Amino acid sequence: MKTKKLVFTALFGALISIGCVIAIPLPGGVPITVQNLFAILAGGVLGSFWGGLSVLIWIILGAVGIPVFANAHGGLAIILGPTGGYMLGYALGSLFLGMTLGSPKLTERKKDAKLVIKIVLFSLIAYALVYLPGIPWFMHVMAGKGKPQTFQNALRLTFIPFIPGDLIKWAVTISLLAFLRPIAARYISSEE
Repeated sequence: MKTKKLVFTALFGALISIGCVIAIPLPGGVPITVQNLFAILAGGVLGSFWGGLSVLIWIILGAVGIPVFANAHGGLAIILGPTGGYMLGYALGSLFLGMTLGSPKLTERKKDAKLVIKIVLFSLIAYALVYLPGIPWFMHVMAGKGKPQTFQNALRLTFIPFIPGDLIKWAVTISLLAFLRPIAARYISSEE
């Protein structure tokens, strides 16, 4: 069972990494990517520990210089740069969703209304959690570079432009989680 969980964890780490290929640059310096979608999916499909581990793998790969961050960049400078807080936010979102949904269970069904309601609510909160460390870290780094940002300006640069894309990714996340959790349970559930 542990081997299967490790394989799924590595798979999600790879998906988060591959998500850097799609990066739409924005004036604030924080690009639009699909990496948050894969990070949040990891927690929702694998649970908090294994989902969080997949995000940690991605961060470690990028920290050592492998180009897995947005725009195919890597290195500690990216983590310590304006977007570093969002990486921590990916981990928070993944951990939160994994803790609130729990690991997938063999008894889950794709059309379970209670599960879908939990997925809808908790995945929305998971996407919001990405911004919790992201915006303050952006403001801190920009201030250190001699370009201080007001909270309103930081929202204008690093939150508002992302709302439409995040809403689309949220809808995709809901569908994928409702579909993937019962399937993943067959492979990684520790239930008898």
